[in-house]
Amino acid sequence: MSDADDELLERAEKLKTLSGAAKKSVKRRRKDSPAEKAREHIEDIQETYQQTTAGLSWFYNKIFLPVSRHPWWGALFRTYGRLWKSAVYIDPDGDGEEDFSKKRALMMIAATGLFLYMLPALLYGTLEFMTDGIRMLTTYKKDEIWYLGKSQEIDPEGNVFTAQGCATIECSDQTSIYFRIKPSLAHHLWSLWHNGNIFFPDFVAAGIQNDINKCTVTRYGLRWKFLVRNWDVYPQILSVTCIPVTEDEIRTAPQENRL
Repeated sequence: MSDADDELLERAEKLKTLSGAAKKSVKRRRKDSPAEKAREHIEDIQETYQQTTAGLSWFYNKIFLPVSRHPWWGALFRTYGRLWKSAVYIDPDGDGEEDFSKKRALMMIAATGLFLYMLPALLYGTLEFMTDGIRMLTTYKKDEIWYLGKSQEIDPEGNVFTAQGCATIECSDQTSIYFRIKPSLAHHLWSLWHNGNIFFPDFVAAGIQNDINKCTVTRYGLRWKFLVRNWDVYPQILSVTCIPVTEDEIRTAPQENRL
């Protein structure tokens, strides 16, 4: 091969390299251009819309319709449908022709959203009330004597306190107990009936101030370690009256049985 041919091949390779670099540069500029970015953004929106509508369609056909048509579970949806119709459609002229009210529809949607937002708390509160009520009816104890240490706040947001102690001054793992002091609907009702005001865990816990107190306790709940360790189900204090235990009382009553 002659020198002229080699030179031509070299020029061809350079042109090929320059052409490839030019194509990459054009593609890069096109990709970074506002028009290309707008096109990609529109494609993303279309894809998201298609996926969302497909998901909603599947949910409506596979879950909502079968549930709403069920003779038992569907009663809730049918009741809401009647409530929606009575709240949203109005007959201002009294001629039997109902008109759709946008204002009422927006208010109904807002009320529904608020109800759904509060529903978990309502369900939890109802379950807690039933649980506390059953435990109070079956394990209620009044004016028991316990030797309790100073109370501590363990949940500032929930206003929950703990108190621990024993059935005797001489404490052991067989006579020890953990109490909880918390607000709940059942406790509020109990306090309203007995004290004329709602239940304040802060004030109940404040009555247990010293390191060792001889306390008269009204409480409910079982001392089963299985419930405490595995389920966090603690005995609950409803009211307490305490007096400090002196060092002389501790020395003179080491084997004192539960009072």
